[in-house]
Formats: sequence, C-alpha cells, structure tokens
Amino acid sequence: MDKLSKGFVSAVCLLGVGFGMVRNMICTRTYQEDPSAFSNAQVGYAPMVGSTDHPNATLRYLELTWREVEPTEGQYAWDAIEQRYGLAALREQGIHLVLRFVCDVPGQKKHLDIPEWLYAQTADGSWYSTSYGKGYSPDYANDILRAAHHKVVSALAEHFDADGFVTYVELGSLGHWGEWHIKSSDGLVPMPDETIRDQYATDYLNAFSNAKLLMRRPFNIAVSNRLGLYNDMTGHEKDTNEWLNWIKNGGWYGKEANGLSAMQNFWQDAPVGGEFTSSLPMEELLDTELSRTLQLLDASHMSFLGPKAAQPAYSQGYQAVLKRLGYRLRVTTLKLMPHDGEAVVSLTVANEGAAPFYWDWAANLYLESADSTTLSTVQLPLSLPKLMPGETQTVEVVLKEVDLWALLLLHKEHLTIGIVDPMTDRDAVRFAMNAPQQNGRTVLF
Repeated sequence: MDKLSKGFVSAVCLLGVGFGMVRNMICTRTYQEDPSAFSNAQVGYAPMVGSTDHPNATLRYLELTWREVEPTEGQYAWDAIEQRYGLAALREQGIHLVLRFVCDVPGQKKHLDIPEWLYAQTADGSWYSTSYGKGYSPDYANDILRAAHHKVVSALAEHFDADGFVTYVELGSLGHWGEWHIKSSDGLVPMPDETIRDQYATDYLNAFSNAKLLMRRPFNIAVSNRLGLYNDMTGHEKDTNEWLNWIKNGGWYGKEANGLSAMQNFWQDAPVGGEFTSSLPMEELLDTELSRTLQLLDASHMSFLGPKAAQPAYSQGYQAVLKRLGYRLRVTTLKLMPHDGEAVVSLTVANEGAAPFYWDWAANLYLESADSTTLSTVQLPLSLPKLMPGETQTVEVVLKEVDLWALLLLHKEHLTIGIVDPMTDRDAVRFAMNAPQQNGRTVLF
C-alpha cells in the first residue's frame, strides 16, 4: 500500500467514518510525473532484428531485400524469413516491426539485391562501384520491374499486415538503401519521374491498411495521402535542417521544382521515424553535442529511431534521447464519486511527450481483486490519436456493483488502467507517472 493510501485509511479510521459516509464521499487523487526514460509500445529505439544492444526495446527493424523475399518468381520465402529472424518469438513478446523492403543496398562486394530471375528479365540497370559501395541499381522505369513490384508488395502486405505485427513500413524499393535517391552523377540510370515513382508508392498504399506508411521526403503523394516521414540523417544538423525545411516549405527534388510539398504539422496525424546519421560519431551525438541532438529531435516530433540508435554506453545521452521519442501519457487526476451502489470515475489524462499515440487501441479501467484477478473492465472513451502533446482529455465512466468498502477502506480491491495491444490482447502501454506497474497496467487506487 502506498503512502497516500495509508494516509487516507488512517484519516478515515480516526474520524470514525462508517460505510454510510463512504458511500457518499468524493475521493480525489493526483499523480506526479515519472521523469525516467523507458521503452514503450510502438515508440523508442528500433534496433535491427537480432541485435542485443537494446533488450527492452518494443520495436525491431527488419530490412528485406527483394532477393530474399522472392527467390523464385511467384514463390515467397516466408518460412525461411520467419525462421531466420525469429519472428514468431518477437510476436509472442509483443514486439512490433519497422519494415523496409529494398532493391539496392551498397556493399563491399559486387552483388544483386533483386532476384536473379528478375535481373534476367530486365538487366537494364547499372552495376556500380562508387563511394557508397558496390551493387546493382535497377532501372525503376522498366515495365516488367514495375509489374513485379506490384505483386511482391501485395504479398508483403498479405503476410505482414493482417495482425498488426508490422507497425511501420518505410517506403523503400527505390534507390540506394531504399532512400529514393541514386548516385546518377556517377553514370547510373537515374530515378524515374514523379508519375512512375507514384506508382511504386501506390503499390504500398493499396496493399497496406494497418501499418503506418512513411516516406523519406515530403513527396506530393505523401501530402495527398497523409503519410508519415522518416529521416535517416537524424542528428546531423545541416541535413536534418534541410529535411525540416522541406517539410515547412516543400521544394526541389532533383530537377523537379515542385517535387516536394509542405507538410507542416503532419506529425499530428502520421508518425515520424528514422535513424541516427552514420556520418557523425556517437560520442558527438550523445555527449559533446547532445543538446543539439535533442533540439533536432524536438523539432522533428520523432516516435522511433533505428536501426542505428543510441549506444547504451553513453548513458546520459541514451536516456535523454529515449525520453524524447513519441508519446508520454500520464493520468493527472482521478475522482471517484460513489452513488447508489455504483461509482462514477473521472480521469484526466495528459500527453507530455513529443507525438500522439497513433493507434486507436482500447484504453480500459479495471477493477481488480487483491490477487490481481480482473473483476470488471470498462473501456474509457479516450481518443488517444487526438491527444496531442501538451493537451489533456477528461473522461467519465461508471463502475457498477463495486464494493466501495473493499475498494476505499480495506483495499481488497483496486483500480488499474491499461491500454491493450490488439496483436497480443495484453496491456502494453506504460504510463509516465509515479504509480505501481503490474501486468502491463498502472495502479490508480
């Protein structure tokens, strides 16, 4: 029993309050912020699948090449992929994925990231050896490649999108690392025009209905479809400010004067992700220039960071960055108002983070026994996606057949709050408040 509960009971006993008075009294409780940094559902660090650097992360980053997804035309290697990356275990743990599908990842050796069968049918791209590395960049305007891409993205969605396992899809496919740019200045076949690029994006839009889609830049199609964005140069001041300027003002994309459109405040409806830049040492990002890193994160309203995330060795910076990622929900006030054998519960919930909670998951108030058996569940009429940073929502629900004596005085029952992940059907969101946590729920009373 916490100090506030003990104090309440002592005061009631000293005053000789009986059951009749308990039935008619209003009980109010306030909760202070938990200032610590912690991983939370759908936000935080997203290390590469298989990484052990961030054991508490609730997200993992999975990059799949076309070559490994469809080694034979029309046949998809789902069993091999599930086993190779241990995806069943991640699902069971309640971990979600950030997925990027790619056709060209520069490496140290000459290689193909599209399947051999697709290369045999096209073979009109560019083998390259540049400052980025070595690899093969397809001609994305090729009709055969475009048609095959439509099929493979549909297959990706059919496999990954139904159960909510994949939370975010970063639209890759085009360009080096799937970042929608090609080093054409070295003689490579350039990126296709907007009409063709939009066909690739539309493949994702038509296939995925549950995952949140993010693009590398604020392309016009991202604006018209209210997509999210990701920044793979997070922490780099010049490049991130350029990215933020695109979001504010739009601008050029290659030779296209209006290739990018302004998307101010898009983060209120769609998420922001990305990873730390590889061009700066972690010491600079998390230590000597930590204040700059945090300022850039604040301006970005970012929810997740990976696969290149903060290194735990820089503890202060690691925690400071983690605390800046995504939502931070707190119940600020609870009022319990007994009436005719029932109780009206009023809750005020604040979002003190950098972004909203983008999923319409069920937020529940639970009445539990002393051994944490759930006695009753009432869904709270909270609109989590509408709860913006710096705002609050106050909601009321009725608890029926509640034993007020057991709840208020004997503490044989207690109230908890939780938000249920539909993938696991378990409470998964930690509230940023000084209150006990148990079984994924926060104890209110």
